[in-house]
Amino acid sequence: MKVSDIMITKDLVTVSNTESVGEALSRMRDTGVHQIPVLSGKRYLGMLSYREILRRRSIFPASKVETVMIKTPKLSPGDNINSAIRLFREAGVPALPVVQKGLLVGFLSRTDVLKNISSIVRPGQLKVSEIMSDDPITAREDENLEQAIEKIRGLDETEIPVSDDNGKLTGILRIEELSGDAIMPGKESHGRRDWTSNPEKNDIKVASIMSQPLSVKPTASVEDLTSTMVSNGLHVVPVVDGSDRIVGVVDVYDVINAMDVGRSRAGVLVQVSGLGPYDDDLYDIIYFEAGKFLSKFGKMSGVKSGTFNVHVAKYHSEGRIKYSVRTKLFAGNLNMSVSDYDWNFGKCIAKIFETYENLLKKDKAKQ
Repeated sequence: MKVSDIMITKDLVTVSNTESVGEALSRMRDTGVHQIPVLSGKRYLGMLSYREILRRRSIFPASKVETVMIKTPKLSPGDNINSAIRLFREAGVPALPVVQKGLLVGFLSRTDVLKNISSIVRPGQLKVSEIMSDDPITAREDENLEQAIEKIRGLDETEIPVSDDNGKLTGILRIEELSGDAIMPGKESHGRRDWTSNPEKNDIKVASIMSQPLSVKPTASVEDLTSTMVSNGLHVVPVVDGSDRIVGVVDVYDVINAMDVGRSRAGVLVQVSGLGPYDDDLYDIIYFEAGKFLSKFGKMSGVKSGTFNVHVAKYHSEGRIKYSVRTKLFAGNLNMSVSDYDWNFGKCIAKIFETYENLLKKDKAKQ
């Protein structure tokens, strides 16, 4: 199967590099897209997404799109879809442009891949419990909007499950449903100006904005999961037990990483999210510790390739920064996740890799 077989070509939603962020967000909200290609004429320049705007923390709606967009890899119509999936993994972006002679001719998102999953790969008997994160972060019904947005930013996602005081699922909070009132100029009810420094958001409770809850059980198949994602436009789905308590969460990347798309590069690909352009020292710590761990990993597991995802969230408290680090390891038949937090980032990362080593040793002892 080729990229041209499933890419979107009609009614492409785009924005000019000279338009404002406010105009782009309005178009994204009205069309339901989470990322939008940025063009100069018909020539592709980059991508604007909710995730990137959240990472910036404070953006004026009048800012030009070209100051906020990010550069992305490009696909060609004739590329094999399995190669495209591998590029999604390596680039860590939610959508890719399809370009021919520098001109945008199509658009491929992770959701487009999920819509065609049965034609691309055979998910087999894989269950949600095998790919979900079992330490979910949720928003509380009585939290204010600012707190909830901070959690979404920390997760590097656009949605978050909402729970009550007993941990039961009560709703889903979606960024695109906030954009009109919380960001766009001309909206008076919930304030305006920039996205994240609006004091009026402190008066808005999550319960008043959240959508109806949608979920899956741990025993559900990955095919059922993708059906729920696609039909409801979700990128994150909470996993609940028989009492509707949230026991996990699964996102599109979990599904993409679980796809068997044949030959991949030797070695384990390390993907880092949540850090900013000035966090070089934190990147260095991650790659240094990952290098030490991965040099042992092949010998311990016998696996030659895979993906290791690291997501970092920062929380400011008492004038200090506390780091919360969530990781996932997909390699061969291994699907493991370890999370930790600490005031000392290096110590936190070291503890995570130590936990992985202990888990691998226990797994090897059982064989």
